[in-house]
Amino acid sequence: MPLSPHALAATARRLLLRPLPLGYLALVAAVVCWVLADHYLVAHADASMAGVWIFFSTAPVSMMFAALPAPLFWAGPVVGALVNALVLGVAAERFGGGHRSQSRPA
Repeated sequence: MPLSPHALAATARRLLLRPLPLGYLALVAAVVCWVLADHYLVAHADASMAGVWIFFSTAPVSMMFAALPAPLFWAGPVVGALVNALVLGVAAERFGGGHRSQSRPA
């Protein structure tokens, strides 16, 4: 039975809105902010290697985009962050008790 786009989007939303994937995405956003601040606000005598941390924080998926041309090269961290967050959401749901009952024992 094929999933409808609406059901697929609802599943992705449910998985991404768990605390573990949200924390991971916040960490990736903090790394991107740090790299941008390093690039634009810090004077370097030589090239800075801070930009590689964006790829390290979204590996292994982002590394598959490393050999592509520039526009697709920078899509790697975006795709990598989303795929990794979805995997973390699946793991959190699977091992963290995703469907707990609301009833309490007497």
